[in-house]
Amino acid sequence: MQILSGVELAKSELEKLKNEIDSMNLPRKIRLGIVQVGDNPASNKYVQNKIKKAEYLGIEATLYKYDESISQDRLLKKMDSINDYSDGIIVQLPLPKHIPTQVIMDAIPYEKDIDGLSNRNEFALYNGSRTKDKFFVPATARAVLELMEHYNIKVEDKRVAVIGRSYLVGKPVAHIIKRMGASVATYDEHTGIKGVENADIVIVAAGEAKLVKEPNVKEGAIVIDVGTNLDDHLPDVISGDVDFESVKDKVAAITPVPGGVGPMTVVCLLKNLVDSIK
Repeated sequence: MQILSGVELAKSELEKLKNEIDSMNLPRKIRLGIVQVGDNPASNKYVQNKIKKAEYLGIEATLYKYDESISQDRLLKKMDSINDYSDGIIVQLPLPKHIPTQVIMDAIPYEKDIDGLSNRNEFALYNGSRTKDKFFVPATARAVLELMEHYNIKVEDKRVAVIGRSYLVGKPVAHIIKRMGASVATYDEHTGIKGVENADIVIVAAGEAKLVKEPNVKEGAIVIDVGTNLDDHLPDVISGDVDFESVKDKVAAITPVPGGVGPMTVVCLLKNLVDSIK
């Protein structure tokens, strides 16, 4: 069994990106705006990781953090000035329930929507031949694709199961690899996962710890586990959506959790940021 680690790849890609930025000889630093509402501990950790890596690249990362009680209208007004100053903008999710996520995403100019979650970006991604708009592949989806490319995992004429249909991962990954020649089947909580055991490649982004077990994968399958699930009783333990111990002796290759797709996600987000100014 091959372990598809993303740790060293992320380090290498971060250095390449740093060299690319240095070679651009820009008149000022690239500006990243990060919008966060509330004080969720997990969100705080993710945001600080993004800021740390951005600053390593010489990017000016500004955190715009607001109280959870902020109104939708007030946040939209704040977004106007953030849009004017920043080259790329991300909104740390989740937002409070009283603020519709899509409304805020659509308030970001599409050319600065480096998370790729606005309706305009989504239309461009899925209807490329019908628009001249450039688009961004959401960072986690891009991380999956770049990890597969790095390990020379070919999808053409392969049966691929994608578990999870989120706009962040499942939907864009399924769309892109289908265009690359794969036979794609998608699954979610409504369909169940019966049939996944026939796939050559299984990509799991369901958000359910240890959902995929040994009977759900075929001998020699390649498994990409995107899940990061925290244990309520063991807060320092992170589990994937795949039961690693259950499948490890059956699959040909698998991403570890942590240390697989995760390390590449922030790097791909910053790649989107650099792409936004080209």
